[in-house]
Amino acid sequence: MKKYLLLVLFIYSANILYSQSKSELGVILGTSYYQGDINPSRIFYSPSMAYGIIFKYNLSKHLSTSLKGVYGKLSGNDSDFNNLENQLRGASFSTGLIDVSVLFEFNFLPYSSSGYIKKNKDRFAPFIFMGIGGSYLIGSGGIENPVTIPFGLGIKYNIFERLTLGLQWSYQKTFNDQIDGVINIQDTDNSPVIHNDDWYSFCGVFLTYKLFKDKIDCPIYK
Repeated sequence: MKKYLLLVLFIYSANILYSQSKSELGVILGTSYYQGDINPSRIFYSPSMAYGIIFKYNLSKHLSTSLKGVYGKLSGNDSDFNNLENQLRGASFSTGLIDVSVLFEFNFLPYSSSGYIKKNKDRFAPFIFMGIGGSYLIGSGGIENPVTIPFGLGIKYNIFERLTLGLQWSYQKTFNDQIDGVINIQDTDNSPVIHNDDWYSFCGVFLTYKLFKDKIDCPIYK
């Protein structure tokens, strides 16, 4: 699984470098948090700082694809909750997280990070995204999530020349129940449902820079 993921990332990165006129490079800064057995429903529970990098390739004014790598932390403690199950269990955990994902993004409005800000009428767009990724936990026995399903929403605005400022919120669906160290009992009569798997989330501000102007932005000389 690792080899296939690395191959996909290599091909994607090579395509970005080859098509620089439609590519953007940027950073993201925000927060990460966890949801699972300890915290089944509270959003922005025990938030920690998260940061990473983004490579984006714009397919059209409505579609783009991106490669995102983020480092953050996840933590949880049963003592933060008053219900009986948490109080009796008394579990806690804290771990670092490295997450890599390939995303496909859809803009609800036509969007362009034009090189000429005064001529760009498509400067703002809300968007949704979904993709595939993987993660590695640092400090929890090296637990791997070889496959995750990230999805979320956001907004972005071309603030100056080739600079885009945005906000995005994503959830990562994992396929294991080991992030928090609390594993549900499984037997032939009591198999866990999909909601018992642990999740984690990122929410943050991103800033990207268009590497080169599109040909349409360049002056034409006769």
